[in-house]
Amino acid sequence: MLLEISRILSPFTEDPIVKVTALYRIDGVPIFAKVNERSSRILNLLYWLESQIKSSLYYIFTRELDEISFTCYNIEVRMLAVSRTLVLVLVIEADEYTSRYKFDVDIENVVESLRELVEWRT
Repeated sequence: MLLEISRILSPFTEDPIVKVTALYRIDGVPIFAKVNERSSRILNLLYWLESQIKSSLYYIFTRELDEISFTCYNIEVRMLAVSRTLVLVLVIEADEYTSRYKFDVDIENVVESLRELVEWRT
């Protein structure tokens, strides 16, 4: 299953503007993580994210959101619910977008593929 997850997430793991691609369980444990920039700011952000996953999923489901995203110091973090217990996290260099539309379409396709893999029911 991890190999299939890696294949599905490859559009992001191979994209130079995506600094981190991670799939977390609700308790903050990473199932898959690919870090393309090993700087202290990215690693500190990852440690902080692990503690935020459960509350982020709570907000996504109770407020019926598609995602939670924020930008801080030129880094955009997008958290998308894949299932009731999984969150896809993308850390993106905010200035370097060449095609935001294509990136958003890729996100939709990847999330849908992951949902099919884990058989998410709404």
